[in-house]
Amino acid sequence: MAKTKLIVNLTRDRAVCVGELADGPLLRMRGLLGREGLPAGEGMLITPAPGIHTAFMRFPIDALFLDRSMRVIDIVERLRPWRMASRRHAHSVLELSAGECARQGVEVGDRLALRERAAGSNAGGNGASGNGASGNGASSPRTWWPLRKPERAGADIPVAKPAHGHEPSVLTRLSPLRVLVSSADRHFRTTTSLLLARRNCSVTTTANSGRLSELIAREGTEVVVVDLGDPSASEAMGTVRAFARPVGLVLVDDEAGVGPGGQPVLARWGPFGDLVVAVEDAERAREHEAGRA
Repeated sequence: MAKTKLIVNLTRDRAVCVGELADGPLLRMRGLLGREGLPAGEGMLITPAPGIHTAFMRFPIDALFLDRSMRVIDIVERLRPWRMASRRHAHSVLELSAGECARQGVEVGDRLALRERAAGSNAGGNGASGNGASGNGASSPRTWWPLRKPERAGADIPVAKPAHGHEPSVLTRLSPLRVLVSSADRHFRTTTSLLLARRNCSVTTTANSGRLSELIAREGTEVVVVDLGDPSASEAMGTVRAFARPVGLVLVDDEAGVGPGGQPVLARWGPFGDLVVAVEDAERAREHEAGRA
């Protein structure tokens, strides 16, 4: 089975995809053959390989040619089946679904990197995102723990200064900040979990907003990230705000804006630094409210 890692764009300060590593002869030979498609947010890194072919494939892809330092040296967008592409000095090729390069804003010269998935404990779930179905059909959470606490902000993944002017920083805590991510978007749950774990957070994810109250109580959640793109987002926000003790709330959606009650909304796939700052701000607001209670 191919290893899976998070592939991030260090230049743009954002995750590119959760990628399979095709780093053995059989894995490189098989590649994406036999698949019906490649979902957005997923990819395959063929390495070492100066080029690829799309013979027998059933769908077009975007191909990013990378040098040994994982710098993008060329991009071929929407490469159709039964084509070949190679580049001199390429050491590996990252295959994404067609249109992902434009959506992610990846450009020649960007530097990518691999990030290890933090070791986690599965609280009864299965699947890559930790939200597989349990015996009763409910979504089961998965917790991701930080590999280590970074010695300084940006020690693992450099982050750009957010638009509103705050520099993200690692929370100085004796224990990890407990964050719960509620979203139907599996890729968002997985990516956010991995990145926040690098910022000294213990992250639990769920696609079932009906379990928020249970999970907040069980995990001791301090901040909840709610995806407004979910049909049950209003119910999720109500659960967080009505909880017996103060809980911080961060909202995300397709685009940044203003949400219910005038609360700021972050773009789901916007700069990761903005999400870090929002989580920190929500935690400070929670502590302030708890101190007044």
